[in-house]
Amino acid sequence: MGRPAPSSEHDAARPPASGESPVVAPPAPKRPVREEVPVAKKRGCGGCLLVVLVVLAVLVGLLFIPGGEKLEFDIVEEFERHVLIELPSIGPLDMSITTSVAYLWIAVGVIVVIAVVVSRVVKPIPGRFQTALESVYELAREGITRSVMKKGADKWFPYIGAIFFFILISNLIGLIPLPVGEGWQEAFYVATSNINVTAMLALLTFIFTHYAGIRSHGLFRYMGEWAPKTAPPVLKQFIWGIHLVSEVFRLVSLSVRLFANMLAGHAILAVFFAMALIFQNYAIAVVLQGGSVVIYLFEVFIAGIQAFIFAILSAVYIGGAIEGE
Repeated sequence: MGRPAPSSEHDAARPPASGESPVVAPPAPKRPVREEVPVAKKRGCGGCLLVVLVVLAVLVGLLFIPGGEKLEFDIVEEFERHVLIELPSIGPLDMSITTSVAYLWIAVGVIVVIAVVVSRVVKPIPGRFQTALESVYELAREGITRSVMKKGADKWFPYIGAIFFFILISNLIGLIPLPVGEGWQEAFYVATSNINVTAMLALLTFIFTHYAGIRSHGLFRYMGEWAPKTAPPVLKQFIWGIHLVSEVFRLVSLSVRLFANMLAGHAILAVFFAMALIFQNYAIAVVLQGGSVVIYLFEVFIAGIQAFIFAILSAVYIGGAIEGE
């Protein structure tokens, strides 16, 4: 016969007698546990929603605030060369100081000041400023010159490094408003958005490329390598002519690439500023100025990329002329 169930808590707690099997109470049913969202997370989501609603309310309010009078803005005038100091001409050459000349002088002055300061404050244990400059210097020497030039890298590094730093500083200065506009007003202008400046820089690379090739191989051998020796005699002159045209187009591509990229970036910035003046609406102005900040930061990146491209192509052309490729 089975043992009767315990009648009270005392009986249930009583230890089993000898020979009796222990009574195991059935497990209590588990209740589902309810997950609670942390209070901090709830408050954080509510705070973000509140910020979004406030921003939207401010933008809607700005739509109904009347602006000033609509102004006319000519973007082309921002890229015109204004005469700052008029000087007498020497024959066909106009010696007046224009906006482009002023920015070129400023770029040279900044480079000279940086060189003098670095030469005096250089330390065995570099600080942050010296470390940053050394990183850029290593980029110009190792990442540009020595990475593409198998011969003559150390000899031609002064030119490659100088062209890299000059274009980089010129591009960055062009992103700073300076009082060099018409009537000495503040203006955004970059010297490398002038085709005359970029053409002269490209002409220097063109001249040094062929000077290095002629110095390494001699005039006739250097120009004779423009057509492969194994080519049929009928095609040699044709190939040589194509190579001659390609050498001229190197000059054009170097100058136009730098000119077009810097001109386009500043033109986009000018369009955003002009639209804010034309619409004369505070909400639209906030959106446009926010977009102009993004474009401005992108232009800082483009300033470095264009200097890098011009310098590395110059190293490729000079290195190829030395190696006879």
